[in-house]
Amino acid sequence: MNLHESVRQFCSEIGKDPLLVQGAGGNVSWKENDVLWIKASGTWLADAGDKDIFVPVNLGHLTTALKSLDYGVVPQTVESTPLKPSIETLLHALMPHRIVVHLHAIEVLAHLVRKDFELINYPTLDKTLNARTVEYCKPGAELAEAVANQLDDTSSTRVVFLKNHGVIIGGDSTDEISEILEYLSNFFFSPAISSRHRCPETTIRLINGAEFHPITDVRLHELASTPKLIQHLKTSWALYPDHIVFLGAHPYVYESIEHAQNNLDRHEHLPDIIFIKDLGVFVIETVSKAKIAQLECYYDIIIRQTCHSKLTTLTNAQISELIDWDAEKYRMRFAK
Repeated sequence: MNLHESVRQFCSEIGKDPLLVQGAGGNVSWKENDVLWIKASGTWLADAGDKDIFVPVNLGHLTTALKSLDYGVVPQTVESTPLKPSIETLLHALMPHRIVVHLHAIEVLAHLVRKDFELINYPTLDKTLNARTVEYCKPGAELAEAVANQLDDTSSTRVVFLKNHGVIIGGDSTDEISEILEYLSNFFFSPAISSRHRCPETTIRLINGAEFHPITDVRLHELASTPKLIQHLKTSWALYPDHIVFLGAHPYVYESIEHAQNNLDRHEHLPDIIFIKDLGVFVIETVSKAKIAQLECYYDIIIRQTCHSKLTTLTNAQISELIDWDAEKYRMRFAK
């Protein structure tokens, strides 16, 4: 199996595991000669085996620019394609490894959103990974510069932790990447603290004819029916970029069905997902799979927090720059 096929198979496999990849999140690349093959913005890694989701980019062009500290460089595709390279293309060019993977792996991300995430607090982490940590930055040029400042121009740094974002892994083969990913998932494993909840048998109807139906993933109703999780909705919503890009700056939480109806009847643009306290989570019929995947991700992160976990949320300014960013608007439109 050649490198191209190996990476595609790897992507297809991890893309189907929601604890590693959520919807259109994450990106993978490999380098061949002077070409960087990178996942296209808005595409799903799970589709790697069936669809053409990778874009060939001029690696030499990026490398030259980055050596000159030009983090605003625009990737140049080497063949005509309607797809756009991932927003995170520069991260992949910066890492010297043959294969680079950037994921929002649940077990790792559950720690990256905590205030106390510092490598000094994880003394038993494998030192051969030569791991680095980067404070939250806006994805793209700003994040690429922050990561570059943590690298030492060698392949010794195989893992970079991005606070409130995800993890970057570099390696020479998909087997090496898989081994590191499995190690990190086991090392950061947190027991999921959840409770059973029944799916409500209620449809919320508005005056304009719009309807909200109970979300089909029964687990998610816990977000609106458990006091601790309701509190997280209200105080710890903005934890990482993809959550904000796909689900918005704040949750729509209502005290009752009547409270929801009274408020939503006045909305010109309805939200796709609403939370009714002590009842459950409801979605409009047109809600996308990508948004559901991100809500599942949020749930999986939150149920791995303990009563002692103190979380870091994005600031209003950080939220605004994500919401108003054309590159992310494109990705959300593309990721159905």
